[in-house]
Parts: sequence; structure tokens; C-alpha cells
Amino acid sequence: MKRGSRFRSVLVTLAMLSPGLAGFFGLFFYPMLVTVVRSLRPEGQQVGWTFEHYITFLSEPRARDVIFLTFELSISATICSILFSVPLCLALRQKLRGHRFFRLTMLVPRVVPGLIGALGLLLLLGSRGWVNLFLIQFVPFIHEPVRMNYTIPGLIFFYTWLYFPFTAVTTLSTLESLDPAIEEAAEVAGANRWQVLRHVIIPLIMPGILAGSVLTFMAAFGAFSIPLVAGGNYRPLAVEIYRQIDFTPARWSAASARAMIMAALQVAFLTVYMRILRRPAV
Repeated sequence: MKRGSRFRSVLVTLAMLSPGLAGFFGLFFYPMLVTVVRSLRPEGQQVGWTFEHYITFLSEPRARDVIFLTFELSISATICSILFSVPLCLALRQKLRGHRFFRLTMLVPRVVPGLIGALGLLLLLGSRGWVNLFLIQFVPFIHEPVRMNYTIPGLIFFYTWLYFPFTAVTTLSTLESLDPAIEEAAEVAGANRWQVLRHVIIPLIMPGILAGSVLTFMAAFGAFSIPLVAGGNYRPLAVEIYRQIDFTPARWSAASARAMIMAALQVAFLTVYMRILRRPAV
């Protein structure tokens, strides 16, 4: 009886897990396996194995620039997202007038598709965008457009706008879960508002900030729409992969090898990042 009950429990557990396992296999594991196999095939062939595509890309002089650019954009966007999200969340926590509107506005970049968002930012902030037309028309000392498109600072700004909600949402939820009594106790102990923020609030919301920063980095590292539309000659790894299949005929094996390099770099960076974060402070 006991064995039959345990067997039924195992069957129920497997039945409940089967949709998730099927989704994991169909949406992640199988495509990843196909990409790995394709990256090791000679171009245009279904038999044979080779590391030529990895060696060719990594030996190119521009490969280091592409990888560095990808990390530069994603890390910079992550840092800017943290610097922007924390003050914003602290302000929204005070339930200021119109805070519901600002909370909704904060989520707009994640609701709007990336390609549409990139085109919208170009219309607004591009060299011939509305902001530059306004500045040139009404600000006396500005005679040339402020260049945002096709520049590194512009790309970092676009990345930050599109991906900062990941950091902001997790930070705000962590901040609003804090017990106000903790801050009151620190104030009773003689701490001023800056000391409470620095030594009490920031350490307590750090898990939310770090979780959001990981999500922001992962999204920014694989960004495609914004650098494709507004990057110009600045092409991170995602655009570099696209360029390989934009040829006629498409270079699927070369693109797959670059995709695996991109995945390996992302996993390696996140592994090091998480190990550093988990290291106990001395």
C-alpha cells in the first residue's frame, strides 16, 4: 500500500512537471543542441566536424573589438540602470502625487517591442529628431544637432531606456517589502536620513538590485534591435550573428559558432559576477 501510494505520488509529480519539461526541451534544449551541432559542421554540409568557424572568428582582428563592444554596452547599461533605478524607486516609495502614472510609465519600455522602441528613440533623439529640432530652433547657442544615433553614448542611453525596468521593478518590490520599523529604529538610534539610506536601506534592498542587474545585463548582452537600427558601424555580437545569415547563401554554421561564443561569454561573466557577489565581506 505504501509502495503504491509512493508510485502514484511520483506519477502525479511527473505529470505536473511534464508541461514544463516539454517546454524546456522544445524551447531551449533542442534549439541549443541544434546550434551546437550546426556550429561544428562545415559550412553547407550535414556531415563532418570542424572547429574552423570558432577559430576563424576568434582569430579575426575585429573579433576582440566586437566582444569588447558587447561587454562595454551591456555593462554600461547595467550600471546606468542601477544609478537611475535606485533614486527613482526611492521617490516612488514615498507615494508622491501621480506615482501610479510614473509606475506605469516605468514599464512602457518593456511593453513596446524593441524594434519599435528603437525607431521611436531615433525619431525623438536622432540627429533630425524632434528634440534636436527643438534645441536648434529655440536654444541660441546650439547650432548643430546633438548626436545620439550611431554613437557609443547614444547606444548606452538607448540600452538603459529599454532595459532599466528589469532593475527598477525588482528594486521597487524589494524596497516596498521593507518594514518601516527598521528605519524608525535606526533614526531613534541617532542615524540621520543619509546614514539610514547608506547603512540600512541600501544593504537591505541590495538583493533586489543585484537580481535586477543580472536580468538587465542578460537582456542588454543579447540586444539586437537597438544596435541594428541605431548602431551604425558599432555592431555587437547579436548583430554580428545576424550579418552571417544576411549573406547569400546564409552562413548558418558561422552564425551558430558566434552564437555559442556569445552564450559562453555571457555564462562565464555571470558566473564570475555571482561568485564575487556571494563572497563574504571582510
